[in-house]
Amino acid sequence: MMVFARVAADADEPDLVETLRAIAANKAMYSVSGAARLISGLTLIAGAWFLWRTWVVRERFGTPAVPVLFAVSGACTAVSGLCAIALAVAAPAASESAAVSVVDASTEAVASVRWVAGKAGFAVAGLALLAAAQRQWKAGGAIRRIAPGSVALGITMQFIWLDAATIVHRISGVGFVLWLIAIALMLLTGRVERHFAAARDSSSAGEA
Repeated sequence: MMVFARVAADADEPDLVETLRAIAANKAMYSVSGAARLISGLTLIAGAWFLWRTWVVRERFGTPAVPVLFAVSGACTAVSGLCAIALAVAAPAASESAAVSVVDASTEAVASVRWVAGKAGFAVAGLALLAAAQRQWKAGGAIRRIAPGSVALGITMQFIWLDAATIVHRISGVGFVLWLIAIALMLLTGRVERHFAAARDSSSAGEA
């Protein structure tokens, strides 16, 4: 859903008038994708809250920067989704879109916020992956095997600011969803905490 929303709720054209015409041509799809982006942002915030409450983060075996960055990413994504919905509402009917030649200042502001918030949300999520990678490596086991992928994915997600790298956006978007699924499953099954507990015990034994 997040990847679909990331791509479908943009409809970016060279200028805002053309963008509104593109939205008008399929307002229902754009509205749904904007809502999907809103929901995915709120879901990411909920996930960040869950991660924050784990003992791994509370006892600083996992960096608190990760859930904070995910929460910021989720907030940006949710704002972008709200703006996309607002643009769908503001867009003219498909039959009237050809007559649109000027965009009012408020619609232009909403479009700008959508663009910045959407890209910022994706980029900040990439920063969260980079922040997580170091602790993943230290945890060892299956968590360590995820760390290189976290680094690679976190870096490629920063290419969201380059419009020419559209294919990279889509690939990294799919990769991010798979990363979230993998980590969520490991958290729900307790594997993350077991790996960090083993690392903690090993560290304590070494100090003793």
